[in-house]
Amino acid sequence: MSTAGSMKMWSPKAGASLGQARKRLEDPRLVTGAGSYVADLVTDETLHAHFVRSPIPHGNLIGIDADGARSHRGVVAVFTAESLQLPNLGEPHGIDRSDVTRPLLAAKRVRYVGEPLAVVVADSAARAADAAELVWPDIEELPLALASEPEVAEKEPRLFAGSNILHRSVTGPDRTIEEALPIKASIEVHNQRLAALAIEGLTFLAEPQSGGGIIVSCGHQAPHRLRNQLATTLNLEPGLVRVVVPDVGGAFGLKGMYFTEYGVVAAVALEIGAPVVWLETRREHLVAGMHGRDQTHRVTLEGEGSGRIRRARIDIIADVGAYPQSGALIPTLSRFVASGLYDIEEVTVDMSIVVTNRAPTGSYRGAGRPEAAFAIERAIDVFAREAGMDPAEVRRINLIAPSKLPHTTANGAVYDSGDYGAALELALDIVDMDEFREKQQQSLLGGANPLGIGIGAFIERTGGAADSGEFADVELALTGDIVVRTGSTDSGQGHETVWSQTIGEVFGVDFGRVEVRAGDTKEVLDGVGTYASRSAQVGASAAYLTAIRVREDARERAAEMLEASPLDLMLENGAFHVVGVPNSAVTLREIAADAAAAGETIRDQEMFIPGVQAFPFGVHIAIVEVELETGVVHIQRMVTVDDCGNVLNPMIVGGQLQGSLVQGLGQALLEEVVYSEDGNPVTTTMMDYLIPTAGDVPEMTFGRTISPAPSNPLGVKGSGEAGCIGTPPAIVNAVLDALSPFGVTDLQMPLRPDRVWSALHRATNRPPNSPSLVVHH
Repeated sequence: MSTAGSMKMWSPKAGASLGQARKRLEDPRLVTGAGSYVADLVTDETLHAHFVRSPIPHGNLIGIDADGARSHRGVVAVFTAESLQLPNLGEPHGIDRSDVTRPLLAAKRVRYVGEPLAVVVADSAARAADAAELVWPDIEELPLALASEPEVAEKEPRLFAGSNILHRSVTGPDRTIEEALPIKASIEVHNQRLAALAIEGLTFLAEPQSGGGIIVSCGHQAPHRLRNQLATTLNLEPGLVRVVVPDVGGAFGLKGMYFTEYGVVAAVALEIGAPVVWLETRREHLVAGMHGRDQTHRVTLEGEGSGRIRRARIDIIADVGAYPQSGALIPTLSRFVASGLYDIEEVTVDMSIVVTNRAPTGSYRGAGRPEAAFAIERAIDVFAREAGMDPAEVRRINLIAPSKLPHTTANGAVYDSGDYGAALELALDIVDMDEFREKQQQSLLGGANPLGIGIGAFIERTGGAADSGEFADVELALTGDIVVRTGSTDSGQGHETVWSQTIGEVFGVDFGRVEVRAGDTKEVLDGVGTYASRSAQVGASAAYLTAIRVREDARERAAEMLEASPLDLMLENGAFHVVGVPNSAVTLREIAADAAAAGETIRDQEMFIPGVQAFPFGVHIAIVEVELETGVVHIQRMVTVDDCGNVLNPMIVGGQLQGSLVQGLGQALLEEVVYSEDGNPVTTTMMDYLIPTAGDVPEMTFGRTISPAPSNPLGVKGSGEAGCIGTPPAIVNAVLDALSPFGVTDLQMPLRPDRVWSALHRATNRPPNSPSLVVHH
C-alpha cells in the first residue's frame, strides 16, 4: 500500500506520449460494432426476467395473485418476496435509522410507483412481459408523503416507523459576526429531478455454476463492490461470485449503485439453475430507476457595499425518495462544497434529508456538486444586483486567493491547489466582456431579442473518500509487453488509452505494447471502482507507481545480465543498455525470459491511497439569446476554463468536458422528472422527458489553467463532471441577465419556453423599442 507522502511528481515532457492527445484505442472496436455488451451475451438458453411493479405510490401489500402468469406460455417461474426470502438492504450511508431498510421485493408495504413486487421468468422477453400483465397485486392505498419541506414532512404520513426527516444537522462557526451588514441577498433554487438515461440501460446476466457459485455479467462501475454486495444478498462467500463487466454504454454514476433487481435476478438464477438476464427498459428507467438531484437550496448572503461577502446561510433540503440507501450521501457532498470558491468569513449550513413517496435518488454525474454550485452561483449574482455591482467583480473580490491554499472551508473541505482568479480572468478575456456588453446594449436598443451573459464558477471534489484507494497489478509479460490489471473499470472514459500511455511512458515503449485488463473480479485481485472522477488521479496513479517498481526490478535483472551497475543503465525503445554503449543491450522480452528461466516473474501490485482529496475547479460562461415571442433560449456560445491538474490526454479530457457540458445544458433547459400531485410519474417516455440533441449543442471554446494536484504522482484531478457543475448556473445567470431589463429576476430550471414566456408576461418592465410580447389564444 502506498500513500501520497513521498512521491516524485510526473510532469509533461517534450516528445513523450503521456500528456499528448492520442486517439482512443477503444474506438475502432466500439464504432465498428465489434464491442460486446451484456445484451450481446444473451443466448437462446437464457431466460428473461420481467419485474412486476407497484402501480400506486403508497399502500399496504395484502397479497399477490400470480396464478395467471404461472400458467402463461413460456413462463418458468414467478417469484415474490415471500418465495425468495432475501435479506433487506441495510441502513443508508451515514444515517442511524435501523427502521429504514429496503426489501429487494416489496413484502408488506409499497412506497413508490415502480417499486418491484414480483419477478416473472420466461423463455423470452416478450413472454415474460406479457405474463407480468397477469400478476395482480392487492394493495390497500395509504395517504401520501410528498413534501420535502421539513416542517411539512414532519406532519405527513410516515413511510417508516420513524420520522420522514431522516437527518437534520447544522454546521456553523464557533463565533459569529455581530455587526449588521448593509447588503443582504436571498434566493431559493431547486435542482430538479433528473434521469441519467445512458445509451445502454441497466443490464444484469446471472449464470449459475456447477460448484454452487455464480458468474454475473453487468454494466457496472465497481465490480468488486458488486461482488461483495451480491455475496451478502445470496449468503455466499465472495470467492463464489465472479463479476465480469463487458463494454458499458455509459454509466454516469447510475451504474455504480446496487439495484434490488440485481440481487433478485441472481437469486432467481440460482433457484432455477439456469442463466437469467434482466435488461432495463426506458420506461423502467424513467419510472423506477434511481433519479438524480432533487435538492432545494435557500441561500442568504450578507456583506459590505464594497462587494465583500462576509456571511452565508445555506439551507439544503434533499428529497431522496422512498428509500435512501444511495441518495442519503448526496446532500452531504453538497454541504461539503456549499460555499463554492469563495472566502466567506462565516458559513452556516442547515441540511435536511427527507423521504417521500417518489422513486429513490442516488448518484448522477456531479453527485452533490452541481446542486451546491448552482445555489451559490445564483446567489452571487443576486448579491451583485443588490450591491449594484458587476457579477464578475463580486467574484473577483471574494475568490479564495492562491496564497491561502490549501484552504479549509467551514464544512471541512481542504481545497488543495489552484488560482481561481486566473481561471476567471482567462474566461472573461476569451469572451471579451466589454465587446459583448456593447453588442448587448445595441441589441436591446434596436428592439431585437435580448442577449445575456452568465458566469458559473465552481469547485468540485474528486477521487472519492480520502482513504479510498485503487488497486493496480503490473507484469512484464514473456512477450516483452506490459500487462496492467486495474481496479478502475471503464464505462466510456478511455481507460485503455490513458493507462497505456501512462505505462508506456514509464517503460519508454509505444503505448500499443501495453495491455490493460479490468472489469473481472477473477482476473483483477482487488478494486474500488470508477466514480467521483477518480480514475486517473487514483487508478492511473496506482498503475504508474507499480510500473515504476516493475521497471526497476527489470533494471536490476538487466544489470545482472549485462554485468553492469543498474545506475549505468538506460531504458530506450524497450531495451536496457549501458549508457554510451547502445550495442550492449537486453530487451524487455529477454529480461522476462531470463526471469521465467529462474522460475520468477517480474510483477508487482499496488493499493494506492491518496490520503486527501483533489479539488478541480473552473469558470464557465454562457452567452444566450432569448426569443421574446416564444421564450425559447438559444445558447450562442459556451466558454469554459477548467483546471483538472496535469492533463494526461487532452483529447479525452476535452471529450469528457464536452459530454458533461451537454448534460449540464440538458438540466438547464430541458430535463425534469415530474410527478403529479397524487404521486404518479408523468415523464414516463422520451416523448415526455427531453434530452439535448446534436442540434442543441452550441459553439464551445475551451480554455485551461493547470494546478497540479499534490495528492498523487501524476498531479491529476478529475475532469469528468465539470460541465454538469459549471454549465447550469452559467446558462440561468445568462438568461436572467438578458431578461433583467424586463424585470425578470428569477427562474427555476429547466428553462422551458413556456416558463420563460410566462415570466416575461408577469414582468413589469418594458425597455424602450422592445417588441410587444405576443399573446396566443
